[in-house]
Order: sequence, then C-alpha cells, then structure tokens
Amino acid sequence: MMRKLTGFTLMELMVVMAIVAIVASIATPPLLRWRTNAKLRGAASNLRGDLELAKMRAIRENSFVAVLFSDSNYSIFVDNGASAGDWIEDADERQLRNRQLPAGVNIIMPTSFTNDRTRFTGRGVAENTGTVFIENIRGNQFEISINRLGRINLQSK
Repeated sequence: MMRKLTGFTLMELMVVMAIVAIVASIATPPLLRWRTNAKLRGAASNLRGDLELAKMRAIRENSFVAVLFSDSNYSIFVDNGASAGDWIEDADERQLRNRQLPAGVNIIMPTSFTNDRTRFTGRGVAENTGTVFIENIRGNQFEISINRLGRINLQSK
C-alpha cells in the first residue's frame, strides 16, 4: 500500500513568506509613526501631570517648588532648604521628580521661561510664566503653558 505524503512544498512556503513580507512592509510604517507619536503624547502628559504635582506640593508645603528644564529632561524640587528660594537644588531640599524624556522626544530650548525655569509659590501661583514646547523626531509638537494664576494648559501643535 502506498502512503500519502503530507507537508508543504518549497513553492508554497515561498508564496507564504512573500505574502508575510508584503503585509509587514505595509503595516510597519504606520506602526512606527504611531509609536513615535505615542511617546510624544506620553511625555507631554507626564510633564503636565508633574507640573500639577509641583503646584499642589507647593500649596501643601507652603513653600517654593521649582521646575528646571533642559533639552532631554526636567527636574522638580521643593526649594525650601537652607538657601530657600535660590532656584538651586541643595542637599537638604527634597527632589520630587527628575524625569528623563523618552528617546526621540526633546524639549525645545530655550523655553519662554526666564532662564528655562519656573516655580510655584505656597499659594499655587507661578512666579515665572511661559511656555515649553516638546517635540519628537518627526517634528510633531505639544505646547505646555503656565499662566500667572498657575493654570497649566496642554495643546497639540
């Protein structure tokens, strides 16, 4: 008796691999674009949330909370140590955040804040108002602004 042979031929495997390659080449660019934009949205949301945290902590501590911006990160600390209100993070001052932005996302320097920094008073009011733009490698941007009353606004550009 003859047994029937089962399996795939080399031609069938080549056709399936070609179809997979075509589908992957169509699906990959939108997926990469989505990932790049998701990093930017996440970084903008984190920055806005961290600024809200700084404002609330300033009210809770009834002291200055400073935010210092650089091109790839920002730091937030309670500015109430021995040299309170000097905009410098001293050893006796508590750091609240030192957040590194994701790869491919940067803060556009200089910001519109004087000396690329701002701080909130014990009443939650921003002493230094302005705007910071964050951008991904594709040129998409978010604008985060703080007005005189301490209101933080996030907008896509």
